[in-house]
Amino acid sequence: MEAKDKRENMENRQASLENILDSLFERIKDVVSSETIVGKPITVGKAHIIPLSKLKIGFMAGSRSEKEIGASGGAISVEPIGLLVITDEGQAVFHSTARPQSALLEKAINLIPDIAEKVLPEIRQRLRSKTEEKLPSKE
Repeated sequence: MEAKDKRENMENRQASLENILDSLFERIKDVVSSETIVGKPITVGKAHIIPLSKLKIGFMAGSRSEKEIGASGGAISVEPIGLLVITDEGQAVFHSTARPQSALLEKAINLIPDIAEKVLPEIRQRLRSKTEEKLPSKE
């Protein structure tokens, strides 16, 4: 008889914990959506601005038996990390709001295409000039 009671007690605890977890996940689904992370686009002129966020979720749940009270708790943190700006030309640029260091790095990365566009022709020209200097003249 004692083994049967232990088994039933264990089954009741498991069912109670499952109920707590089901309830917790239902509440989380009510709060969290894809728009929590990727916000609704905002149109400014011909450009589109999309807010981006980081979502952190932590929770715990516990139960001892059917007769004892189960408990659950959790926390949700939403932190804006930046804005994705899509220009009217279709160029996407990410602007970070997370940390000043990453914003500076981002700005440098976003400048690379412009710098390359300006510097590469000059480098090519210098390489051509050096190649032409090395070639023997046809006299």
